[in-house]
Amino acid sequence: MKRCLCIAACLLLIAWLPAVAQAPAAPAAAPTVKGTMKIDFKSRVQVTDAGVPQAEIVDTYLVDLTVADSLLFQGSIAYLPPIFSSVLGRETQASKLDYKLDLSIRNPSNLSEVKRVGRMVGGVPIDRNGVYDYGKGTLRIAVDAMGKASGFESQFSGQAAGKPPKVGSVLEKAKKQALTLTRSVNGKTVKLVVTDYDKMALSSLLLGAGPVRTYPETTVNGELLYDYERGAWYCNGVTMSYQLDGKAVTDKLSGNIKWVESPDRKSNGEGEYQFDVRVNEPEVKQGEAAVFAAPDDESAFFASDSTVPSLTGKAKYKDTIRGETVAASTVAVDLVGNNLTKQQVVNLTKLLWFVSVVPMNSE
Repeated sequence: MKRCLCIAACLLLIAWLPAVAQAPAAPAAAPTVKGTMKIDFKSRVQVTDAGVPQAEIVDTYLVDLTVADSLLFQGSIAYLPPIFSSVLGRETQASKLDYKLDLSIRNPSNLSEVKRVGRMVGGVPIDRNGVYDYGKGTLRIAVDAMGKASGFESQFSGQAAGKPPKVGSVLEKAKKQALTLTRSVNGKTVKLVVTDYDKMALSSLLLGAGPVRTYPETTVNGELLYDYERGAWYCNGVTMSYQLDGKAVTDKLSGNIKWVESPDRKSNGEGEYQFDVRVNEPEVKQGEAAVFAAPDDESAFFASDSTVPSLTGKAKYKDTIRGETVAASTVAVDLVGNNLTKQQVVNLTKLLWFVSVVPMNSE
């Protein structure tokens, strides 16, 4: 009898073992972007009697961001604004960006262990029409050889044409055509028309690889639009192309980043960017029923959905306001890459927080 019981127990154990071996692994945690940015807008405060920034005065962005739990970007970005002659409109100070960021890696098996592996350094000239010319600049990611990992250097190139300065540019008077933007919300296509906007046109913009080789060089094209009426950024035809595991990948960005101010912002200095940047959002094919469906309220365009591949969350601002001028900002970043790869989140971080650092924080 005891022998029969032992045999039965063994059979149960044998039957149970394959089930254990085939049990699905726990899903990986969604990659995040967390940390702070402290901004000192000295060029807005130290001005001449004519309200023009004083020469050689820079705005400083102190960065401390952790991306995908293991990548650390820490250091500063300095922005030198342009200065134009009030009489002839001649540029008397050329604008530029200077990057000095340390790149560090956390040990995946021991997140308390951190090693600095390289730097993101160099300058980017900005011409009088607001074009960030990375091709003429020196911005690069330089990674040291360490352990079994070889060192490498990856240059940024291409252009990002931002908002022209208010003085001395014929582009500021160019007439803008109304644009219709679309996105998918709960299986329906929602449209939004924007008329009063500025844009940052991305033309063969190459984001440097790194901080490790698993994050490849990425080429970005398309437009980031800022809608003054609604206080929102939109992705308009933005693509991010790169090679991953020997295969060509192209991610299409859509969605928005909306600015929402506290009702008491003048006294408490609070506001926030609400992120809903979608990656490879599926197109909705609508049938005859869509003709009879009630129109969506405009607010539906800004409805977020963490179940689709997207970067969602908030960047909360605490501003120091002097009169009508924001003199400084402390930004708390808390974003989640829902159903996104680490490569996608790193690419979005480089584009939105490093390439677009000045436009995203302009008044």
